[in-house]
Amino acid sequence: MRIMAATASLALALWPGALAWADGTALPGTRPLGTGGAMRAAATGDAGPMLNPSGISLVRAYTAEGAYQYGSRDSTHDARVSVVDSTSGLNLGGALFYDFHAASPGGVSQTGHLVGGSLSFPLGDLLFIGVTGKYLHYSTTKGFTVDAGLTLRPVQFLSLAAVGYNLTNPGGSAAPQAVGGGACLSPVPGLLLLVDSVLERISKDAANPQETRSSVYYVMGGGEYQAKTMAARLGGGRDGLHQNDYLSGGFSFVSGIGALDASLRQDISGGRKGTFVGVSLRLFVPAP
Repeated sequence: MRIMAATASLALALWPGALAWADGTALPGTRPLGTGGAMRAAATGDAGPMLNPSGISLVRAYTAEGAYQYGSRDSTHDARVSVVDSTSGLNLGGALFYDFHAASPGGVSQTGHLVGGSLSFPLGDLLFIGVTGKYLHYSTTKGFTVDAGLTLRPVQFLSLAAVGYNLTNPGGSAAPQAVGGGACLSPVPGLLLLVDSVLERISKDAANPQETRSSVYYVMGGGEYQAKTMAARLGGGRDGLHQNDYLSGGFSFVSGIGALDASLRQDISGGRKGTFVGVSLRLFVPAP
């Protein structure tokens, strides 16, 4: 597979002193950011290694992607590149990625890194399974952890997903153990209606010395409509960790060789409201 010869790098959105770096709730990716963070049942391209690795095999594609996100809450800067390939004869899929994160909470500079890879396996046209291995190196978390997911597609226009994050938890707040699920309905070609939820365990470590909760719950939903050369997204949800409600939206310009994506999330209630802006560039590599 050509992906094994590629090098990839990217950055997840980690809120320092908080949770949810490596479970897809802090940074779901530029496209999912526009749909409120919901895309676990349609996790194609780079959404696969970020949200649900089984989604890589849903479509045949070979995509290289670079992404950047800024978050106002703690002046976070996150850069990400990935390579995702599902063009093999059996529709097996794989991905490689590397993430870098920088932030300045309270004027204190912090950085973090994550590197890993994903594999996905289709079992006919009904069931898809996938696994992601990640190594994290951050001030609160250092170690190897694994995500595992599945996507069930009983009919062509409906997908259901379940995924577990950080199942071998290195024990820090950057990689909390979590379970998530989602559904995707496509009533007409080009239209995706999405709803997801995530239940996340809170890790008690130096980053959360006063945290009393044992778990938090996220709910998110939205839609995407893609025409030949453009796509538009809307969404929203509830951030269980920071107890903020938010709205989001995004768009893409699409051509035969790639796409330019942009998304915005704005908190509309709760304390410490934040604004998060993501952009990405996707390049479509022709299948052999």
